[in-house]
Amino acid sequence: MTRRTLLLATLSCFLALSAIAAQPTREVSFASEEPGITLKAYWTPPEGANKAPAVVALHGCGGLPQDRGTLNYAQNRYIRIFHDAGVGILYLDSFGPRGQTSICEQKPSQRTLTEANRRLDVSAALQWLARQPEVSAAHLGVVGWSHGGQTVLASADRSADIVAKAPVKPAALVAFYPGCNAFEKQWGYSLVAPLLVMSGELDNWTPAAPCKSLTDRLAAAKQSVRYVQYPGSYHAFDASTPVVERDNVGGTASGKAMMGGNPEARAASAREMLQFLSQHWTFPVDLAVLDDTVHATPVPPASGFAALENADALPRMSDKGKALYREWLEKPFPRAVAVSAKGAIARAYGRTAMETAIKNCEKFDTPCRLYAVDDKVVWTAP
Repeated sequence: MTRRTLLLATLSCFLALSAIAAQPTREVSFASEEPGITLKAYWTPPEGANKAPAVVALHGCGGLPQDRGTLNYAQNRYIRIFHDAGVGILYLDSFGPRGQTSICEQKPSQRTLTEANRRLDVSAALQWLARQPEVSAAHLGVVGWSHGGQTVLASADRSADIVAKAPVKPAALVAFYPGCNAFEKQWGYSLVAPLLVMSGELDNWTPAAPCKSLTDRLAAAKQSVRYVQYPGSYHAFDASTPVVERDNVGGTASGKAMMGGNPEARAASAREMLQFLSQHWTFPVDLAVLDDTVHATPVPPASGFAALENADALPRMSDKGKALYREWLEKPFPRAVAVSAKGAIARAYGRTAMETAIKNCEKFDTPCRLYAVDDKVVWTAP
């Protein structure tokens, strides 16, 4: 490979990485269907698509992360999944505009902010999405987690006038580990669109049994519903964090609940979600976007700058930085290291390792570039 070819290949990969790393997630505002409430949301549009599907994403009882900057391609798993699948995603903040940060500690009977309030937000969000030029109003979805999943169930209920008479309706809905008690008791409950509900077998915060009962009843009535229960899984089974016992939980008799990820359920639930949405949108989705064993974008070619194991070759790197690099050398693929010309360093792993390494490095210094990816050095001297 000639030097010119190497530079062109490196530039091509850099531009691809920059486009994804800079994928715009912008804050938008619009009125809720609840009078007096102006909502904020975080919109990542589908890239390069005309009339693509889009989803409203609903946070749990803890609200959106305080650092809204984490709602971007490099750091948010579901933004990556939907963006790579060609789907827009609108993360809706129902709590901030109402002066709330978390309702997890409140007993459900004492909450002033309920699924009924948030259902009004969903109706407004669907109308906002339908107005976007890159979005197909016929291919909208609603996806929610925990209390957001309960809001999905409320938004799916055709027996409510706000749902039955909504000017824009979803084509499919997905609820991750919702509390189903109240809905299971509503004998008039019926679906406005196909619904997927996923529960953890061992969930002692939002138990699986009422969800199984509700979905069984809907299925017996020939409504379009799918229920999946993940064995050995607790609340928040799609998280990457270990299972822990949480205190100060308002929705349980003991005030405690187990929560944390199950790797098998984490992978399987994302696949279920995409397959379900793809089926009911009649929109093809490449499930390879879920493969964390490969890079999401092309890897730059080896530069020949230095041997991979030679930590001393890193530009202007401190001893601490060199030690971090040597630790990185022991980690599995996919992996990446980014550095700046002044000695900042950041490591990252998984499908978006290259994008994430650059973004994290630029928190300390800018500009940053990739130094090594997987088993090769890709850095070229400025």
